Amino acid sequence: VCSARVDVRSGDLYWLAFFHLSCSRTHVPCHDGTGCVAQEYLCDGEKDCADGSDEDGCAQLCNTPGRSHSSYPCGLGSCLNASLVCNGQQDCVDGSDEGGNCSVPCQWSCTHLCNPSPQGPWCWCGPGYRLAEDRLSCMDIDECTEWGKGACSQTCLNAPGSYSCGCLPGYVLEPDGHVCKLTGPEPKLLVAVQSEVLSYGLRSRHEDVVLAIDKDRVVFSLDYDLVERKVFWMDLATESIRWQHLNSGRKGTLVKGVRSDCIAVDWLGRNLYWTDGVAGQVLATRLGSAWQGIPEYTVVMDGDLDQPHSLVLQPLAGLMYWSEVGSHSRLMEASMDGSWRHVLLAQGLGWPTALALDLPTQRIFWLDEKLGSVGSAHLDGSSVKVLKLRWVQSPFAAAVCEGQLYWSERKTWSVQQVDKASGKNRTVLLKRHGQPHGLQVPSWGAPNPSLCLVVAVITSAVLAGTNGCAKSNGGCAQLCLPNP
Repeated sequence: VCSARVDVRSGDLYWLAFFHLSCSRTHVPCHDGTGCVAQEYLCDGEKDCADGSDEDGCAQLCNTPGRSHSSYPCGLGSCLNASLVCNGQQDCVDGSDEGGNCSVPCQWSCTHLCNPSPQGPWCWCGPGYRLAEDRLSCMDIDECTEWGKGACSQTCLNAPGSYSCGCLPGYVLEPDGHVCKLTGPEPKLLVAVQSEVLSYGLRSRHEDVVLAIDKDRVVFSLDYDLVERKVFWMDLATESIRWQHLNSGRKGTLVKGVRSDCIAVDWLGRNLYWTDGVAGQVLATRLGSAWQGIPEYTVVMDGDLDQPHSLVLQPLAGLMYWSEVGSHSRLMEASMDGSWRHVLLAQGLGWPTALALDLPTQRIFWLDEKLGSVGSAHLDGSSVKVLKLRWVQSPFAAAVCEGQLYWSERKTWSVQQVDKASGKNRTVLLKRHGQPHGLQVPSWGAPNPSLCLVVAVITSAVLAGTNGCAKSNGGCAQLCLPNP
């Protein structure tokens, strides 16, 4: 892996090789050998390496065809707006933007602009365009394609010289014109910390205890039924899945004699799923079941599952996704009845212990404990993006809401967030004397509460497929498992 530096006196570009630090193919090493940064972070104007080396040698990129529209390289490594070059004032610190051939008239047939420079006249492009290889014409920049989710948080429409962002139903565009924000009540994070479940306001930062069990027990994996406003959780001490109504406080036991790292609610088909990593199974039972001494559940998938761990559902489409952390880690997808099972991703994974769906962008996110990274991919397994983040150490559960990725860290006893697209702007939201486990993002206070994960995709125009169990239990007398 190589990095670049520029000799400011000679203007020569030198390439320096570093072999003592191993970085993934999507990252490059910092010069001091202390870490790796994503390629997207190079020359973005922000120092991500401790020594700032990710911003070194960036001046030569100012006028590289395909990179910049109107930047001039100062000699000390910064870029200057082309309109300030040869204006009679020294705007570069070293004065390299004045003198020389500034007075030479332009004789080029430039498509857009021809500006003077100390090296002689140059062709420049307006905002939203880049200089072509012929150094004369300008090409439109497709920000939607090239910037990906860095351009817009949800939908993006390219136009000649510009682009515009849009939002899905249930969201409104922020004044910055890029980020989509949920309408309605404040979204809140539901977090299991030891024997309590906390509600944490994602805007107000206000927190409340909404559920508490015996202090010698632990609320492990949890999920939320937005229809009946019930919290379901795994109780490892009693090997049972329990529930509590958030309005009335009524409690109950759904099933006993089970152990699981992850549970997931199908709020539309009215089922609850869970993984059993030891047995290599995914199981399900009705949300309306009541423990009467006899287990009432079914094995949805069995056989070649290699330690299934995290599990997420897409009820509107009748699909489920899970991670396997056995001898060969992989991400899997299947119909919620266990059919149509196939591998979504099997390369570049260490130990993906936490999954989250971001349905507005049709992507699945995972946090990898072994690799210390955050990854995401389109729901068909394409467009894989991995960011190595040093604070990802022991993730347990994850959730996505608006433009943020949230996860619980058992090693540091904290709940953290980062920008889901860039991995930047890390914030520690909660830090308690006790390990956080399950984590969800319901929306409280609405007449019809909805998960942040699905509020924007209720219409059939956004998601294809239906949950066949949503109406009259699919005509089944007992358990109905949807098949899209």
